[in-house]
Amino acid sequence: QGQASGQLTPRETRRLHRQQHAIVHTETQAKADGTVTTKERHQLHRAQKRASHHIARQKHDAQTKPQ
Repeated sequence: QGQASGQLTPRETRRLHRQQHAIVHTETQAKADGTVTTKERHQLHRAQKRASHHIARQKHDAQTKPQ
């Protein structure tokens, strides 16, 4: 949605996709033993909050997709 509307540049989009992929990978590792510990849950939550903040900041900065 951000890239299609021009709010995100291709570089910002790639960076945010990599960040989300890393979070999914971390979550998969946390679930590998069948239990997500409190520490792992907090790490995942913190990573998602950070990613959400990055998305919002990138969408509302002055950069736009090249025309």
